[in-house]
Amino acid sequence: MAESAPVAFNAQPPPPAPAESKQPPPLPDRFEFPSALPTPPFVDVDGVPNFRDMGGYLTAASYLTTPSISSTNPTLTMVRRGLLYRCAHPQLLTEAGNQTITEKLGIKHIFDLRSAPEVKKLSATLPDLSSTDAPTNPHSLALQPQGLTRHFTPVYIEEDYGPVALATKLKWYTAAQQSESNLPYAYSAGFVNAYRDIATHAAQSTGSSPAAYPQILRQLLSHPTEPLIFHCTAGKDRTGVLAALLLRLAGVDDDTIAWEYALTEPGLGSWRPLFISRIATGGLGQAGATKSKEVLEATNGAEKPKMTREEAARIVGSRAGNIKAFLKLVVDDEFGGVERYFTDKCGLSSEEVEQLRRTLVVPVTKVEDVVPVRSVQGWTPEGGVQDEAAFMGGSNSNTGLKGQEKALPLDAGAGREKEEKVMVG
Repeated sequence: MAESAPVAFNAQPPPPAPAESKQPPPLPDRFEFPSALPTPPFVDVDGVPNFRDMGGYLTAASYLTTPSISSTNPTLTMVRRGLLYRCAHPQLLTEAGNQTITEKLGIKHIFDLRSAPEVKKLSATLPDLSSTDAPTNPHSLALQPQGLTRHFTPVYIEEDYGPVALATKLKWYTAAQQSESNLPYAYSAGFVNAYRDIATHAAQSTGSSPAAYPQILRQLLSHPTEPLIFHCTAGKDRTGVLAALLLRLAGVDDDTIAWEYALTEPGLGSWRPLFISRIATGGLGQAGATKSKEVLEATNGAEKPKMTREEAARIVGSRAGNIKAFLKLVVDDEFGGVERYFTDKCGLSSEEVEQLRRTLVVPVTKVEDVVPVRSVQGWTPEGGVQDEAAFMGGSNSNTGLKGQEKALPLDAGAGREKEEKVMVG
């Protein structure tokens, strides 16, 4: 044991260091849209982070050999634009943002995938919701945007899976990415486990609560022309899994799906470091986590385990390899393909799955409707955010194409041709 340095006679002891705050930083009072985000797919909806259109991505029969597109080529198809939107929670939605959603985008329905404790915890920060029984009694734009029908469709009813409380699955969400011999890219096995759990729970009814994903799928089937939003807290995990499954069904290749998934990190903008700080400081309980047996086991009995900022950043992260590994190892290898997931897990018939695909896929008629894979300053899909300031204040990189400048073979993608092989095999 090292000896302490000698203290001079009559020297005054140094003042005590200020106590480190154990309270997580407050939630922001507004959201600033990062200037470097590609638009599309992002849409500037005032007050809502990570808001983007899921349409515009080329499907299996439409992989390009060159960046040019012929509007007269009937074989080119893409995911329908203006139908499916994803985002983070709408706590700070403003009247201007609400007007963008309803009048400019024509959205009719919003599906909330968060748990009841999450919504109640977040609602307590809003003056007009603090004394209500939210989420069943909404009284503000945060829970009931004007002109929209809100559907409370939690993936987990009571268990909290917001970006802060994802620490309840520490063994999953803090696992580092590693290069495995079975796949040619790095991924976190923990995230794969977490996404398997989300996909499974989202397809199951619990008590009187219908399953989350089938409700959204059937909304699309019954109202195929009505735009809708689905979201969780950050719009990353529960939202990202459903987005990936729908894009896979439409025939979008895995690299593009992974790029779309990974966009959440820059899409959160200035909220990303705030989420990281709240998780690192507050640990569990910041979004209403319950002391379930699973939580206690995952945290060795501690309600708020200590966590480094690096671990907290992994929880908030959306690295491309994680969703690609989920699609390969879980959807393909375990579920038997996305079509079988929708039939066997979600209860759709084969005819309904094909109808859903026809709803999602449309011909390409204008080159500007196609959303290319683009670079974003300060961020890469594989490495995440490296420079916060670059995409918050940098120049827009809408003109830069990346990843679709050369042919993508069908057997290496996630299109329908590959899916049929999975179904047969």
